[in-house]
Amino acid sequence: GYGVSTCATCDGAFFRGEDMLVVGGGDAACEEAAFLTKFADTVHLAHRRENFRAEDYWVDRVRELESEGDVEIMTNTELLEIHGSEADGVDHATLAHNPEGHPKEKLNDEATETFEQDLGAVFVAIGHTPNTDYLEGTGVEMDETGYIETAGGDGAGQTATGVPGIFGAGDVVDHYYQQAITAGGMGSKAAIDADEYLEELERAESAATDADTAAADD
Repeated sequence: GYGVSTCATCDGAFFRGEDMLVVGGGDAACEEAAFLTKFADTVHLAHRRENFRAEDYWVDRVRELESEGDVEIMTNTELLEIHGSEADGVDHATLAHNPEGHPKEKLNDEATETFEQDLGAVFVAIGHTPNTDYLEGTGVEMDETGYIETAGGDGAGQTATGVPGIFGAGDVVDHYYQQAITAGGMGSKAAIDADEYLEELERAESAATDADTAAADD
C-alpha cells in the first residue's frame, strides 16, 4: 500500500499523472512498464543488469516507448530505498547504478553512484515464488519454478493434479494472470472437481457394498 504495489493493472490508475518506477527485467516488468504509460507522467524502468531477460517483443516495446518519451530505461540500476509516509504515500526513492551491473553488491565500488528519483508509485515486478514447497514428495507434479501442473483442457477435471483427490487452483497454478478474480474462478472449478471426485468415490463404495451383499446372499 501507500504507493508500493506488485500489480500495475490493479493499482496503476490510482497514481495517474505521477512518475512511476517499475523494478525488474523480465516479461512482467516490461509489460507493466508499458501498461503504466497509460497513467504515468513518466515510467522509470530499473533493471540490475545491462540486458533484459524479457522476450524480444517486450524489450522492443519498452524501447519504442522510451523513444517516445514515455519510459526511461535505467539498466545496471537497483532500488535501495523507498521514501514516503502513510499520509502522503511514496515521495521518492534512492537507487544505485554501476556500469557493470548488480550495484547493490558493489556499494563500496567507486564506480557505483547513488541518486534520488522523485516518484509517486513503485511497482515491483521481479517475479513470484509459489508457496508449494510443502507438496514436495507428495507426487503432485510441479514445473521448475514450483507452479502446480494440472490437467487443464476442456470439460470436467481441469484442476486435477497427478494425485487423485488433490486439485490445484489460484496463483500456485497460474503464473500469468494472477488476479483475485481469476483465482476465484479457478477455485470454483476446483471445488466442483473435488465434489465430483467425492461423489465418484461414494458411488464406487456403494457399488462395492452392494456387490458384497449380493455375494453374501448367494
